[in-house]
Amino acid sequence: MRTGQQPAPVLVAVDGSGRSAGAVRYAVREARLRGSTVRLVHVAPTTLPEGGLWPSVGREVEDLRSSGEMVLDRAVSRTSSAAPDVEVDSLLCRGPRVGELVRASATGALLVLGRETRHGLERLVAGATTAGVVARAGVPVLVVRPDWREDDATGLVVGVRSYPGDSELLAHAYAAAAVRHATLRLVQVADVGDLAPDAVEGADVDTAVAAGNRMLREAVRDWSAAFPEIPVQSTVVPGKPADALVEAAAEAELLLVARPHRDLRHPVRLGRTLRTVVRTSGTPVEVVPLSRDPAPAPSSSSARATS
Repeated sequence: MRTGQQPAPVLVAVDGSGRSAGAVRYAVREARLRGSTVRLVHVAPTTLPEGGLWPSVGREVEDLRSSGEMVLDRAVSRTSSAAPDVEVDSLLCRGPRVGELVRASATGALLVLGRETRHGLERLVAGATTAGVVARAGVPVLVVRPDWREDDATGLVVGVRSYPGDSELLAHAYAAAAVRHATLRLVQVADVGDLAPDAVEGADVDTAVAAGNRMLREAVRDWSAAFPEIPVQSTVVPGKPADALVEAAAEAELLLVARPHRDLRHPVRLGRTLRTVVRTSGTPVEVVPLSRDPAPAPSSSSARATS
């Protein structure tokens, strides 16, 4: 049982391929920020897929577990050598990848996944794994490019769809900005769908932009009172949500978006906007799962006590 003295670990999925490299580097950075450990997670299947989808060392089904152990041993060795200041452990799971990664994620505070770069059927299968995990995990899931390295990108972009509906997302974003000493940019997209370019400036879009600006001002008022040290910008942009968010975050170090609470209106699958953002963003994307009830904005005294 966790005592509260040691933060929950940052989990990162490794599969023995180069796809995991950026994810491991990001997990190490995040663990340093949080003062936590890194846990490398590998899922060994119970049967051997065909078509080169599994980067195992042995080709016999009975060797899959030992192959998984080898993948983890190598990953732990490389990670510990590159980051001797961070404690690293590992977890070997067996079974369907989506279900096992979701189950493992419950032991951590964040799950980091490398974005798929393969093509054809392999991309389809691995991409479905990423979308399935993001859709089902009960903790935030971060998807990052395989070649990610820490650079000079600064600032966090937060895609806000509604307020106070996205209060949990804002709580997460303000806390992340506080530990990074970063600027927050709240972005609300006035969805123009498939409108023609000459219709984007119409009255309906202007009305949506004005409503979005009022919503963001309310959110900034409530949350900045609790986090006055964090510089915050807000903007409403007309466009298609996925494209607009990816463009808004192009120079940022992190894009944060919310996953709706799962109910009859939001079944266990990832919506088109989130799926597109996760697949196309060059900036790391953190997807924060929302619960049924919005989190209230904290008072300034409670925020100082918990930061």
